[in-house]
This record gives sequence, structure tokens and C-alpha cells, in this order.
Amino acid sequence: MNLSAVSRTAILTLLAHVVASEKENVDLNDPMAALCLERLLSIASAEEKQWITRQKRMIAAPDARAMARRVEVFDRSANLFISHNPQCTVINLGCGFDTRFWRIENKDCRYVEIDLPEVVALKRELLKDQLGYELIGCSVLEPSWIDKVTSNGNSNTLLLAEGLFMFLLERDVKNLLQLLVKKLVRSQLIVEMAHEKWTKGFWKMLYALQARAWGLDVSFTFGIKHPHDIESYGPGLRVLGELQGSAIGPIIIVSINAP
Repeated sequence: MNLSAVSRTAILTLLAHVVASEKENVDLNDPMAALCLERLLSIASAEEKQWITRQKRMIAAPDARAMARRVEVFDRSANLFISHNPQCTVINLGCGFDTRFWRIENKDCRYVEIDLPEVVALKRELLKDQLGYELIGCSVLEPSWIDKVTSNGNSNTLLLAEGLFMFLLERDVKNLLQLLVKKLVRSQLIVEMAHEKWTKGFWKMLYALQARAWGLDVSFTFGIKHPHDIESYGPGLRVLGELQGSAIGPIIIVSINAP
């Protein structure tokens, strides 16, 4: 599959969606995730298939419920924004193998996904007969994708960053947010942030150990002390509120150059 350790976390998220959908007491209906996993297994090598199957068995019911809560928060936020801004643009940053397009009111928005070229190429291969939206293969830190999505207008855009910013460097997060402030107006960002404690000392080591148990060598590199700290990253950023649903920190609603 030729995916980096960070990109492989997208497979774990996909597995959690599938497991959550299979649990009777978990409110997440995601048949497209099951289809994506089925096709992923069909092209995986014997070693990759073994790794995927083992990780799926490791996902316990509490983990599935936690994932379902986070997914529901982002899906509900997307639908709320779409209902208030019909014909808006929804951009899923670091999308991985997420199947949010089929869980939201997709007929009332332009939907775009951004991820690294190797992830996008694999996703196209898995869902080529199902895709009805735009996929852009590049780093979220590259300015080129912003120019593409704003070519026909730069307002009423919703950016979703689920399970992404904690793997970036602080300077890269600041640069990205400053670019968005320069390019977008009357828009919003819904972003999952890790608390700063997860990026240092015992807590950083704890997450790294948990990741190794999943067969991944990753750790969190960026976190914040307080949600309103994000306002210092750009003059047009304003925190509108927090949403509960993440085990590692707040999910923050941020307006971008709102009137």
C-alpha cells in the first residue's frame, strides 16, 4: 500500500468505523466504510491483510463508541453548516479513507477531499465507481489546493480537520491557518485539537506506546493549552465554541473572516 505511518492511522479510523457500524449499541451507520474495507482487503498483500485483520480484532466496543461520538460531532456540524449555507463548499482535510460524503447532505454542497497523493490514489482505486466528488492529492500544507477550491469563490466554505492537526508541527499549523485567513471569507473551520499535554513527557510517551501496540511509530507533535489560543494564529480567526466528542482535546468551531 506504500503508506506512511501517519497515513496508516487512516486505516485504523476506517476499521473503527466498520466496527462501530457492526455494534448494535453504537449509533453509526457507515456501509460505505464496510465497502471500502472489503475492497482494501481484496488488494492488500498477505502481510498487509494480516495486519489489517489483527488491528480490527483489537478495536474494543469502548473504542468504537468513542469513534462514533467524534464522527457524529463532525457529521452534525457539517450538516448544520450546509443547512445554513446551501450550495456551500465542504472540504475534508486529511480525509484518509473517511466516507463522510455519504453520511451528510451531499446534494446541497460542493464536497472536496484533500490528502497525500498516495492516500488519494489508493482511495480512487478502492471507490472509483462510487466517487461523486473532488479529490485532491497533495499535502494540506501546500497552498495549491487552496487556490483550486477558491477558483470559483472564496466564501461559505467549511473546513473539517478530524485527527489531523496533532500530527503537524506548530509552525505548519500557523502557516496553514494564516493562508486560510488570506484566502477565505465568511467561512468556518471545525478542528479537533489535542491538549498540549499529549505532546510532551509522560502523555506523549503513553500515546506513542499505544500507537506501537497498533503497529505504528507515531506520536502527537502539536497541541494547545486553551481553545482560544488559536485566535492568535491569524487576525481573522475567532473561536465560536467547543464541541465534546474527542478523547484527546476539544473540537473547536472557528470562524474565518466572518462579518
